[in-house]
Amino acid sequence: MNISFTFKNLIIATVVVAMVVVVFLVNALAGLSARPVVFADPPAFVERYANAMNHSAPSSQPTEPEIGGAQLATAEFAKLTADLSAEEALVFNVMMDGESSDVLMQLFAHPDKAQREKIASAFAAVNVKFTHNEETGFAAKKRKFWMDAKDNLPDMQNALSEALITSAEQGTTTRIPYTLAWMPGQGRETVELFVWAAKHHPDRWVRLSSVYYVAKLGGNEDIAAPLLRYLTDDPVYRIRKEALDLRFRRFTGEL
Repeated sequence: MNISFTFKNLIIATVVVAMVVVVFLVNALAGLSARPVVFADPPAFVERYANAMNHSAPSSQPTEPEIGGAQLATAEFAKLTADLSAEEALVFNVMMDGESSDVLMQLFAHPDKAQREKIASAFAAVNVKFTHNEETGFAAKKRKFWMDAKDNLPDMQNALSEALITSAEQGTTTRIPYTLAWMPGQGRETVELFVWAAKHHPDRWVRLSSVYYVAKLGGNEDIAAPLLRYLTDDPVYRIRKEALDLRFRRFTGEL
């Protein structure tokens, strides 16, 4: 009698748990309350930093002809750099050939926002393209570059942030999150920018990478957990699934 009663209670408890799990999964994955992705004001610290930057005198800033007239590639890397823009080739040469980074850093701190964003986008494109190209040895060169550029990292981070925000305004895709996430010196502000991008960038791939970096870098529950719940209502299934997977991995301690 008692065994039968206990068995019935166990069945009922199992059914209740199963129903809760099903409801949770449907709510997390079905997108029944999906909301559109709408651009919103970005974190204020990006514009605030740009306004406070100590720009060099305009006369000392590099110009487009100076960039275009630079040696774009050595013979060794001619094929690799054949399809690069002038800005991307400048970045590549600084990273690979040990050329002076003065011009590059001046562009990251240029008074013209468009110039800062242009070099930031070029830097991110080169970083994505060559970091995992073992033949070039780019990864090792990049580690040395980060050490040499430590005093300029705030300017670089802000220019990358500005370019990411502009890509959201214009509705274009970008691989900037990859560079921002793994460069030295990122902290809470970088994670907050990723939270914003995960909610408001119209490109699904930017949102997808941003939510991963928030979960990976922003371990504090006050940052990551609310975002992962928020993305239950993302209109794209893959992002809803990624948010659910990240919630599970955080719960099991895998992340």
